[in-house]
Amino acid sequence: MTTAAYVPSRSALSKVQRRLTQWRAARPVNLRFNAPILSITFDDFPVSAGALGARILESHSARGTYYAAAGLADEEGPCGRNFNRADIRRLIAAGHEIGCHTYDHADCAKRDVFDSLKDLAKNRDALNEMGCYEPSRTLAYPYGETRQKLKNNLPPRFYSARGILPGLNIGRTDLTQLRAYPLFGAGGIGRAVEALKCAAKRKAWMIGFTHDISDTPSPWGTSAADLDALLRAAKTLSVVVLPVTAALERRIET
Repeated sequence: MTTAAYVPSRSALSKVQRRLTQWRAARPVNLRFNAPILSITFDDFPVSAGALGARILESHSARGTYYAAAGLADEEGPCGRNFNRADIRRLIAAGHEIGCHTYDHADCAKRDVFDSLKDLAKNRDALNEMGCYEPSRTLAYPYGETRQKLKNNLPPRFYSARGILPGLNIGRTDLTQLRAYPLFGAGGIGRAVEALKCAAKRKAWMIGFTHDISDTPSPWGTSAADLDALLRAAKTLSVVVLPVTAALERRIET
């Protein structure tokens, strides 16, 4: 299965529906932390993210969250070749988190909710067969797209779910629509560094997301130098770098 660079509808109606879904909380909480946190996440995920991306994180004594779509495993995609069984096992052994990205990477806003739930179960079983014996506790919606009914049905299947709406996770937050900053695109890494500075001041949780890691990344990927620079900035700002679920476990109960 080779994924093309699918782009969700950008019609006026789709934008309205997307915003309504993003702003209607299915699992609202009030997040507070004792220290600022950064989570680095990789979607799909390409081999380069599991290899070079992991090495860069580990060089900073950090670990990331890898959102795996098992139906894309070992196939060529727009961000390069995707992960395989060996990548999953190596990342788990090194302490990284494997998250769920659905099985076939379909647009969840365009499919029946029951079909999406079956697809999530299929991904869980496929990742288990690859060596991910602990079920994923965190989900990232492909393309950042979801439906309100799907959000409502995620607990208790997942502890959290991540979208692509920029913002820091602090104060009133929807655990089924965590905010995240892209670490790619024109000016993307610069905006991420500025957001990190804000997170440091507010003791907030910032999530960054990307795909491949390379000296010559795809349009949806991040250069090795930029990822390293972001992690260096986190150290300078005394921001703790943790996988998604480990970050949530640091929240102060209110």
